[in-house]
Amino acid sequence: MSSLKTDLWVGVDVGSTTVKIAVVDPATGKLLHYSYQRHNAMQSQKVLELLQEAHGLYPGKTFGVAFCGSGGQPFAEATRAFFVQEVVANALAVRAMHPETRVAIELGGQDAKVIFFEKDRTTG
Repeated sequence: MSSLKTDLWVGVDVGSTTVKIAVVDPATGKLLHYSYQRHNAMQSQKVLELLQEAHGLYPGKTFGVAFCGSGGQPFAEATRAFFVQEVVANALAVRAMHPETRVAIELGGQDAKVIFFEKDRTTG
């Protein structure tokens, strides 16, 4: 996210068929809000709609926004927000929240990804 102080972290996944948004309290890591909606080939409109909805739920709060997904990079560039490749985002989240995981599979609207996690043999 940004180096500026933000009240809430917002992740937006712009996929080939859907847009997902998650609002997280950075102090607690608690998920405060999420939405998963089809964009019907109108990505920009749906991204704007979901960001406006989140802002309406938390008026006066500053958002640190990051985009991912196959359609996320243009939004990140246009808004000067952070962009992370979705496989990297998923791998980091799975590793942080479920470190015992050995394999993660993501099925998207246009492709599928498999991430293999291997235990570090040098640390036991």
